[in-house]
Amino acid sequence: MTGDLKDLLQTYGAIVATLSHLRTERPGSDHASLEEYDKSLGPLLSDEPFLVVRISQTGQARFVEYPLRVEGADRGTVTVWELPEDEFWFLHAFRPALFDLNRDLPAFAYQMGLVYAYASFEGYVAGVLRTQFRRHRRLMGSQRKVTYDDVFTAESIEDLLEKLIDREVTELLYLPFAGLLQFMRERLGFRQLTTEYDEGASHLALLRNCLLHNRGKVDAKLAKCRPANQEDDPIVVTLEGVTDAINVLRKLAYQIDRVLDQADQAADPNPVDA
Repeated sequence: MTGDLKDLLQTYGAIVATLSHLRTERPGSDHASLEEYDKSLGPLLSDEPFLVVRISQTGQARFVEYPLRVEGADRGTVTVWELPEDEFWFLHAFRPALFDLNRDLPAFAYQMGLVYAYASFEGYVAGVLRTQFRRHRRLMGSQRKVTYDDVFTAESIEDLLEKLIDREVTELLYLPFAGLLQFMRERLGFRQLTTEYDEGASHLALLRNCLLHNRGKVDAKLAKCRPANQEDDPIVVTLEGVTDAINVLRKLAYQIDRVLDQADQAADPNPVDA
């Protein structure tokens, strides 16, 4: 097992352990919603202070006091905290977020766990690609263009090669995940790589893209991949979903790692010496 795979597996263990532990720390709530909790407090007492917050019409933050009369009786004054609109909606999320935190981690915590899990897997795959290109330079293809600027800014031939490898890897990572696996099997010697996890990993790649670039909603590609998903539906990620995703990615990474030595020979029986 390579050191990169060991690091990936330990990262995955840390993600699951962290999210699991944080979820078990939630104390729970006797109320189904913040609105229900507010109603349970009953009406304001006659001498109970309160603060009204609203959007400022001038765009400036300020405290304003107004006379307050309730049922014809003078209740003194009420303090109004006026806020710029962006600050109002930013702070508006605080109480619901803190209330919901008693019951479970916020949805974005699980989303970040899944995105980070996929990013870590992608980093591992990038390392595998670099390893193969360093061992077998001719796999980068003979039609690539090298500019004068590439040559003049390189400190050495090794530095130039690393730049070319980075360029190649970056382009490959922009492929649909199925296309990347196809390239690895056909060009990099990974013919023995099992297809057991292809569909699952491709689905996770699309899911990750939607979380990052489509406001957490299903896009057309994800809907096509999994017909149960409807386009524009919000994506719900749970701890179980993160765990399942990690299981798919770590199993695939383990298969890639096992095939890596075989791929070294299959990709190029006459490697170029470094």
